[in-house]
Amino acid sequence: MAKRWSMDLTGKRIHLSVQGGCGGTTFGLHCAVDQIQSGGRVLWASPEMPNATRFSQLFSSLNIVESSRFHALNLIGAMDRCVDAIVEAEQSLPRVGLVVLDDWCSPTGRIEKEHITAVLDLAQRIGTETTLLLISKSGTDVSGSNEAFRARSESVFKNETFEIWGLYSGQRNIIHLDTDGKRNDVRLEESGFIVV
Repeated sequence: MAKRWSMDLTGKRIHLSVQGGCGGTTFGLHCAVDQIQSGGRVLWASPEMPNATRFSQLFSSLNIVESSRFHALNLIGAMDRCVDAIVEAEQSLPRVGLVVLDDWCSPTGRIEKEHITAVLDLAQRIGTETTLLLISKSGTDVSGSNEAFRARSESVFKNETFEIWGLYSGQRNIIHLDTDGKRNDVRLEESGFIVV
């Protein structure tokens, strides 16, 4: 039987750079299910809710009580106010182990300075054991360096001790998940990411 991808993310600060259509939101949901199964809560902030079909597929392994530990927040308006709401929720709810910001910045071009400032502030204000996962679209490589993926604002995040992860397509329905320099080959199935 294929093994579901899993890794201890406790306290990590991760900027996940996703090549279009490779399953960035699904990866965030996969990590959310892992966190909930281990007894924690998840704060999910995004301009819109994840695809309902994909959400129900990934969350089918959880019972109704477990599913209630997933809290969605709407990322609309000033980013600093959104961060304040996330911090307040993280501090008032018990056992929040994962905060996910999906589609938190523009999909192309430079990441907005005020967005970067706000998420770096968020990383400082949430608990040190709480994982922060930022999910954004990869940049375009115009340098000709032939990089597998290009994380936007990479140096800024590295300077703030974020791990830079990438999710990009390979051959024959294989997806490469680069976890701060270590490549994992995975396949996307209904239950999430399976190690190949």
